[in-house]
Amino acid sequence: MRYHDCGEDIAVIVRNDFNDPEELFPSTFFRSADVFEDWELLALERCGPRVLDIGAGVGSHGLVLQNRGHSVTALELLPGAVRIMRERGIADARLGRLEEFSENDVKYDTILLLMNGSMLAGTLVGLEKLLSLTASLLTSTGVILMDSTDLRTVGEPDYLTSQGYAGELHYQLEFDGVIGDVFPQLFVDPKLLGCISQDVGLRVDVVWSNKKGHYLAELRRG
Repeated sequence: MRYHDCGEDIAVIVRNDFNDPEELFPSTFFRSADVFEDWELLALERCGPRVLDIGAGVGSHGLVLQNRGHSVTALELLPGAVRIMRERGIADARLGRLEEFSENDVKYDTILLLMNGSMLAGTLVGLEKLLSLTASLLTSTGVILMDSTDLRTVGEPDYLTSQGYAGELHYQLEFDGVIGDVFPQLFVDPKLLGCISQDVGLRVDVVWSNKKGHYLAELRRG
């Protein structure tokens, strides 16, 4: 909120059990379309008329889509982020959880789970629940667009090791000297995503990927 309100681009320190601590600057979440990465632009190009953006942050993707004429609903858990989205001009920015939201009767042509959207699931068990809930909100021809990263060692034959699945990580944030609680985040490889998606009646097509394991997947009923 400091960045939006005061222009202070103070880094958040991100720790996990996979990488060394990293700095994440708030300005990253306020980017405009002219500095979006290729996979983001591709995701937005594939969106249908009615879009649900889950974990919308401060609304950067939603704003671009709204300005292009899409009907966008932006769902976010953080009250401060919802306030910022509304101040930035998102017409339908909502505070809440997907479990509560999925009780409505509205169906969407596209559901976005972006910025390593699989992280919202937390665990593999959580991913099946997340995909089941989002699938229930799709039109008959609707799609889910989700990006994630394959963190497995190159050539590793198994999904699970004695330490568990490589993509089930624990994160912790530090900002301005305040350290938060540890929380789970999930990165899932495309093959396992396909298996879990099949269990909830979805099929997966990878529509973009790079050599670092990052990919964009399109999920639809199948």
